[in-house]
Amino acid sequence: MKRLALLALLLPACDAYFAPSIESFTVDNPNPPFATVVHLHYEVRDASAVSIVPDPGEVRSSPVAVLPRGHTVYVLRASNVIGSVSQELTVDPLAAPGAATINKFSVLPSQAPAGTARTIAWDVSNSLGLTLHGGGIPLGLVAAGGQTVDTPAVTTTYTLEASSGPGFQPATIIGHAVARVTQPVAIASFVATPSTILQGQSSTLSWDGNALGWFVTPGGAASITLGPVKSLVVRPSATTAYALTATGLGGTAGPRSVTVTVTPRAGTRLVYTEPAVAAEPLKLTAAACAAPCTALTLRLVATGATSLRGVAIDLPIDSTKVSLDAASFVSALDAAAGKAVLGNGPLRDTLVLGAARAGTGSGPAADLAFVAGDEVAHFVLALQTQGGQGPVFDGATAFKAFIQSASGRTPG
Repeated sequence: MKRLALLALLLPACDAYFAPSIESFTVDNPNPPFATVVHLHYEVRDASAVSIVPDPGEVRSSPVAVLPRGHTVYVLRASNVIGSVSQELTVDPLAAPGAATINKFSVLPSQAPAGTARTIAWDVSNSLGLTLHGGGIPLGLVAAGGQTVDTPAVTTTYTLEASSGPGFQPATIIGHAVARVTQPVAIASFVATPSTILQGQSSTLSWDGNALGWFVTPGGAASITLGPVKSLVVRPSATTAYALTATGLGGTAGPRSVTVTVTPRAGTRLVYTEPAVAAEPLKLTAAACAAPCTALTLRLVATGATSLRGVAIDLPIDSTKVSLDAASFVSALDAAAGKAVLGNGPLRDTLVLGAARAGTGSGPAADLAFVAGDEVAHFVLALQTQGGQGPVFDGATAFKAFIQSASGRTPG
């Protein structure tokens, strides 16, 4: 029984008494294009360890992908406790066409909140070896073109390093791409001053925060886009809740709300006060209007003898209290070349009026002569009772008027 047991213990170790052998060692392309991966194929017998140098080192299965950096002699070594055997294989890549060039290296989105997935993409020409690292990407070889994803929690720099072929300069080229982490968008404050008004009065909404764009939504109405502006004058006809939202590189914030409480005080009639005229050539006057006046005709008239070929007026106006009957605008200069509108955008809440004589095509139009009391133009404003009581316009703040004549352009 003891002799049988000893024999059983010795049998499993019989293979160790055979020296390792290399049956084959080949490459799929001994002369590959520059910077091209090739595959080394091998077959060995009775080996407990197999390696290929200069790279990748110890191997466990065939084929093995390698990137030859110029003329390279690969040595396959197979070994066990009896001994070792080796075999060489030469790979001669074609010459590099030029120095390494980074055609593209980007991070998108380049600015975003922490934890946002970023796509790092690159494209490189003529590189012998290309490495990428940064953030959650460990240092390692990458293909000449590709992309990967990382989710940086802080602003992170990614580094791409390419090596040129022998004899080319620069020998190494390094590129950097930055993923900036932005702070979340926040609304610091949002108030209405005053928060309680009489119908017809105004309230100023103001706010602060780190957003790049602001939007105010009055009640269920459409949002007002305000860009970077941080205030808005409102004239609600009834108690209204305003919602503020914010956008920026760090995302969005809001809505945050404030309410302007309105005590009813509806408008009942239009009243116009004649302006005091000094040396102005034109003035705005009102035609007679039966009580209660709900549609007022305003006339632009000459204050004395004057000649002109065009006139333009920008008049700040409370468009919640009146509406403009655009069809009512008539000009003595040229009925077909004049217009009156309530502006929008930068000219929001502004009455824009313009009239001019048409030129002949060969030169400017001649001036038209007026005497005191002559009408240059007129238009009609209609009362909107829901706008409440208060001034519609006073002609003092941001009012602009110009007259064009043979003498040039002068304030009107």
